[in-house]
Amino acid sequence: MALGTVPKFSIVVPCHASRAWLRPCLDSVLTQSFTDFEVIGVDDADLDGSGRILAEYAAADPRVRALHLEENVGLGPARNAGLKECRGEYVLFLDADDQYLPGSLAALADRIDNAGRPDIVMFDYERIFWDGRMVRNQRRDAFAWEGAGVFTAAERPIFLTFLEVVWNKAYRRDFLSRHGFAFTAGFYEDAPWTYSTMLTAERIATLDRVVVHYRQHRTGGNIHATRGHKQWDIFDQYDRVHAFILSDPELAGWRRFAFDRSLDHILAVLAKPERLDPDDRAEFFHAAHAFAKRWKPEGYTSDRTGRGFKRWLLIHDDYATYSTLKLSARMLHVQSPRKSVGKLLRRSKLDPNLAAFTSYWFKQFACNPRAIYEKAAELAPQLRGVWVVDADHVSAIPEGVEYVVSGSPAYDKLLTKATYFVSNMNWPKDLDKREGQIHLQTQHGTPLTTTGTDLRYTTTDLDVEELMHQVDRWDFNLSSNRYSSEIWERTYPAYFEELEYGYPRNDRLLTATVDDVRAIRASLGFDDSHLVVLYAPTGEARDPGQLTQGLGDHARVLTRTRSSDHARDEDLMLAADVLISDYSSITFDYANLDRPIVLLVEGPAEERTYFDVTEFPPGLVARSLEELHTAFRTGAFAAPEAAKHRQLYREKFCEYDDGRAAERVVRRVILGETDVPAIVPLGDRRPAPSPYFMHNG
Repeated sequence: MALGTVPKFSIVVPCHASRAWLRPCLDSVLTQSFTDFEVIGVDDADLDGSGRILAEYAAADPRVRALHLEENVGLGPARNAGLKECRGEYVLFLDADDQYLPGSLAALADRIDNAGRPDIVMFDYERIFWDGRMVRNQRRDAFAWEGAGVFTAAERPIFLTFLEVVWNKAYRRDFLSRHGFAFTAGFYEDAPWTYSTMLTAERIATLDRVVVHYRQHRTGGNIHATRGHKQWDIFDQYDRVHAFILSDPELAGWRRFAFDRSLDHILAVLAKPERLDPDDRAEFFHAAHAFAKRWKPEGYTSDRTGRGFKRWLLIHDDYATYSTLKLSARMLHVQSPRKSVGKLLRRSKLDPNLAAFTSYWFKQFACNPRAIYEKAAELAPQLRGVWVVDADHVSAIPEGVEYVVSGSPAYDKLLTKATYFVSNMNWPKDLDKREGQIHLQTQHGTPLTTTGTDLRYTTTDLDVEELMHQVDRWDFNLSSNRYSSEIWERTYPAYFEELEYGYPRNDRLLTATVDDVRAIRASLGFDDSHLVVLYAPTGEARDPGQLTQGLGDHARVLTRTRSSDHARDEDLMLAADVLISDYSSITFDYANLDRPIVLLVEGPAEERTYFDVTEFPPGLVARSLEELHTAFRTGAFAAPEAAKHRQLYREKFCEYDDGRAAERVVRRVILGETDVPAIVPLGDRRPAPSPYFMHNG
């Protein structure tokens, strides 16, 4: 956007602890059919990477500007900082975890023009829950009944009975500037802004359309859903509302309305256990009484309704009756505890030096759990690691490794005594996690196809409740890059700590020497003169001879399929000079070696992927066998252009893989250390080179 240009909309997006949802949020804006807007993303000194995402979008789209604050100031001041940068005719505020529906900005622009540029245009929203449920605004009918024309709040007071939020309105910028509106610091900052702008506006219009998907988080991810004394901010914010009303005699008629609304909001906070600790509820109630005493209008009487009775209890500081009613309601709605389908086992004391390991659904001795197991033997020799394997795959456990068979009495005993549980998949649903037990989910790849709650889009038999029961057991989740972290946090909404340490299974790729590589190749019958090709398709494998036509006698092919023994993956990758794959997650691992990768993608792109890997490839893309043969014959597969793609791929997906991931995990999870080795920058890593390319220059 050219300097001095005035767009129709300025959209302020404050960001803090929002990386999991920021990309979908920004994408929902940038893909709108109406394009005359600017986005001011405000990085509120976020440590989770939101600022980096904003910078990435700003570099890619001139309509996006990233504003990076030097210190965390909170939502209100962050919005103020963005507001100062706005150049648009109208200002919108969009929270970083919410989204605009397609066509919304075009409809809003039309409504503004048809209504003669009102001070405020109010629009509808829909709550979207973490499990995919969507719930409409309960007061949505007001748009159809009373939303016609242009009006003031006094003429249509129903529009002040909606949630006190700022993101369901467009504000004419010169209206905001003329009156000097600004957000206050602290929680519940939307309340004083909403009352002051709505009661001041001379011309309000509505748009009877769902514009915003308002995110409802399972884990209290919303900025307001935080326990502690920050909830006391609600009293300060409504003090400002009432002070504003008292400052203008013409607003005197709003005193009763605002008083009732503020008490209702306070009572709603009081009723939510995710916002107030039970031990704080009485103190909060008494503070609410003091607030009510300050602002109760003269001659005020409570309505003879259930809601009115609760207000009466606050006004009279009757916490005893309130708590009794609260307890009675809880007893009436109490649900039966979840029935355990596991065995009833004797509760023995946990062994602090016992850990249970498993991978790939009890079938292999492999992947991240294996690397952690082996590093723990070195750094925490006091730890006794026991592998869990099913009866049909006992042969996968090497000699000397202690194991139990799943479902056996020894397995049941391990589940009751082990302190640590390390796996790259979810443990069975009947595992009853005990207090003091620690679960580490290591994952087994970088997400390309949909995962977690997103699987509801690709399958009809996903039991979301059961999935969350399993995920709630996680204490730690392992990630190899920020891209993965965003997806894990979005699709597994639970209270776990994200360990951005890299994948232990890739440590060997970064620490192996060229002599190690040559030894592996020799064991497979290859020397430096052989061009070793690792073929790793996601579907049915082709005849290897079809891949190497025209390469001569020096080419050798190693094939790895989904049914292959993953315990050999590191050896196969280290031995290979080049990888041929399609949508396999092995490309993310192999990229650590900084060796050529070719994607052989002959059909349409796979559905339900988080990005099109052919648009952001790790190297050359061949659309047919002929193109593949040409790439090898001409050397294009290893040319600088392919290397450039590979470098970008490595920067995004190999961010934390530096050869010390397992050490970080053991020190943090098992030894309890918080000062773990720093990540080695990508440019300072020196993976073992390809013997073939060393031999052939």
